[in-house]
Amino acid sequence: MHSSIAATKRKKIFKKINFGLVVIMPAIILACCKDKEYDWKNVVPGALKIMHIDEDSTELKTDTLLGNNYTTHSYKVIPRGGSTYQWHSSSEKLILTPRPGMSYIVDVKANSNSDTEVWLSVTETTWGGKQSTPDSLKIFIIGYCPYDPQQLIANGRFESKMTYYAPYPTTLSIKAGDTLINHNFFNMRWPLKYVIDPGYDQNITIVPGQQFIYNDEYVTVKGSGKYNTCKNQIVVKFAVCYLYGDTLDYGSGVDTLKLMP
Repeated sequence: MHSSIAATKRKKIFKKINFGLVVIMPAIILACCKDKEYDWKNVVPGALKIMHIDEDSTELKTDTLLGNNYTTHSYKVIPRGGSTYQWHSSSEKLILTPRPGMSYIVDVKANSNSDTEVWLSVTETTWGGKQSTPDSLKIFIIGYCPYDPQQLIANGRFESKMTYYAPYPTTLSIKAGDTLINHNFFNMRWPLKYVIDPGYDQNITIVPGQQFIYNDEYVTVKGSGKYNTCKNQIVVKFAVCYLYGDTLDYGSGVDTLKLMP
C-alpha cells in the first residue's frame, strides 16, 4: 500500500519536471537565436579576385582582348549574400555590361582599332553600405579590323624592310579576294603571291611552289606571317631557297611591309 502511494508521487514529480523542461528549452533556444541573430550592417567586405567566368579560384592579373567589339570576355568575382558589385574601366574603350541580377559578373568588349592598355576594376558594397578595396585587371587591347582587302592595301604603295637590306618600294594588289601579290619581292621584281586567311588570327602564307630566277638558277620562296588591316601592315618570315633545298646567303629573315604615306 505504502509503496503504491510512493510510486504515484514519483510519477507526479517526473511529470512536473518534464513539463518544466518543455517550457524552459524553447525559451533557451529562442534566447540563443536572438543573441546570435545575423547583423547585416556589421558585415565587412571581403578580398576580391577577378576571374574568368569559368574559373573558381585562379585570379587574373592581365588579359588580352581583340578590339573593334569583335570578342566578348566575361569576368566574375565570388559573390556574397547581401552585397552588390560595381565594375569600372579606366577608359571608354572598354564597354562593360553587368549581368542583370548578378552584378558580380560583367561582360566586356573593346571598342578600339588601336593597340592600348586599360584597367578593369571591381568593388563590393555590402548591404550595410561598407565598400571594399577594389581589385584590378590590366587588359591589353589588340587593335583589330576585320579583313577588308581595299582597307588593307589602300593605294597599294608599300615600303618593304627586309632583314639585312635597306628599305625599298613595292606595290601590292589583290587578286580573287584572298590572294595578294607583292610585285617587287626581294627587290627583284618577283611577283610573289600570298594567301590571306580572313579570320581574326590574321594569318598570311606565301603560296608554295612559285619559282623565280636568281643568278641563272631557279629558286622558290617559303614563309608565313601576320597582317594587320587597321595598320596597313604585313609581317612575313621568309626564306628564298634553291630548288634542291639550300637557302640563299642572306636570303632569309623578316619582311615588314608598311603602307607608304
